[in-house]
Amino acid sequence: MRVLKFLTVFLMFVLFSLKTMAGIQAGMIIFKVVDENKKPLEGVKITITMNKRKNFRKELVTDKKGVARVTLNIALYTVRFEKEGYVAYETYAKPIISDKKVMNIQLLSQEAALKQQESKLSPEEKGVLAYNQAVEYLKKKDDKDAYPLLKKAVELNPQLAFAWFHVGRIALEQNKLDEAENALLKAIELNSSMGGAYAMLADIYKKKGDEKNYQKYHKKAEEMGAISPAEYYNKAVEYINAGNDKDAKVYLEKALKIDPKYADAYYQLGLLYLRQGDMNKCVEMLKKYLEVAPDGPHAGDAKGLIQGLTGSQ
Repeated sequence: MRVLKFLTVFLMFVLFSLKTMAGIQAGMIIFKVVDENKKPLEGVKITITMNKRKNFRKELVTDKKGVARVTLNIALYTVRFEKEGYVAYETYAKPIISDKKVMNIQLLSQEAALKQQESKLSPEEKGVLAYNQAVEYLKKKDDKDAYPLLKKAVELNPQLAFAWFHVGRIALEQNKLDEAENALLKAIELNSSMGGAYAMLADIYKKKGDEKNYQKYHKKAEEMGAISPAEYYNKAVEYINAGNDKDAKVYLEKALKIDPKYADAYYQLGLLYLRQGDMNKCVEMLKKYLEVAPDGPHAGDAKGLIQGLTGSQ
């Protein structure tokens, strides 16, 4: 009888233990998610994976109060928090046996995260950051929004040659000649291979009436192949209007050397050869013009001249 009583008590103990263990193998986790201003964040996606069981996955979404609840077996989990416009955050979590565990999570907006990152940067690094932001606007040809960022960049980091270059370029377009001059001089001091800066400086000095510096920087820009074909063409037209075909020919040929498809230069060369009585070269240049610009503004005149000089229909 004693043995039977002992076995009965033992079995009851085992059953009680199993029942108790079954009830303590889970715990609730309450996630409370807020933004950088401690305001609840609704719609945060929470992804839970178990470290030892890679196929285990649960997904939750926070409510208007920024809260989400889940009951999990006792194990170690990886929890990821994501919301558009915010920096994702990942952490570990382990439920408390037969109890509620509250986890307070803060997600930073991308703007707040950027400000936090900037606060840790040196002035030089902040300058690079401002320049990189400006580049995004420059890619869209948005000089208006790029300009203040470029100014900020060179103020924080005066060693940024290309930032100085774009400050000078934009200032020149706004006819701020002194600012453009200072910025472009700084750009070539830092990087002497910037041919475009020499060309713009030549333009600045031309506008200022400084012939000496104009010649100096124009020559350097020319040596670096930084003069635009349009500038050579316009110079040639000035000579043509002055009756100087000799110098006009030099500049038309320079324009074509830079851009072999500069159609108007071929047309003007054709007329120049016509004035000189070289009909073969005239026809050659006019044909080149039509080859490059078959529907160009001078196409009709070019065809008429070729027809008249060759007798072709």
